Amino acid sequence: MLKSGSLGFHLTSYSFLIFIIDMISIKTLRELIDQKLKDAEALINKKRYSTAIYILGYAIEVALKLKICKLLKFSQGFPENKTEFGIYQNNAKTQNLLYGAIVQLKDIKHHDLNKLLFYSGVEYQIKLNYLAEWNLIVDWNPDMRYKIQKFLKKDALEKANATKLLIQNIL
Repeated sequence: MLKSGSLGFHLTSYSFLIFIIDMISIKTLRELIDQKLKDAEALINKKRYSTAIYILGYAIEVALKLKICKLLKFSQGFPENKTEFGIYQNNAKTQNLLYGAIVQLKDIKHHDLNKLLFYSGVEYQIKLNYLAEWNLIVDWNPDMRYKIQKFLKKDALEKANATKLLIQNIL
């Protein structure tokens, strides 16, 4: 048992900053894209079209976040919290890229595909060359999980093909 004034009590007078880096690595982002595309394909084969379309939206979201990492030189991965984002804000390599563009993590940590496309640096290219495909998927959002929607197989296949084409051209 420690007494007042012993080493154990002195340690409490010091402040220690401990945080865990939990960024989504570049490798994981790539794997997630592939996984979501495969999951969507399996769901289409099982006639689960609504859920397949829901999963395809995540594939696009992750692809855009991967592109943001590449563009902004987020070499450790996509930041999951303010501390991790702060690492990039304080890094000389990424600081100038962020300056004036992305001020807070919430600018890029969300599910709005239009905003993510903007920050990805490929908005002009995608909307110029693949606007029809983009319009097929842009209405996706995670709240779709709370809605009962009926999609036909042709809808799911059309969105799957558009998603694959967009991902190829985003990355």
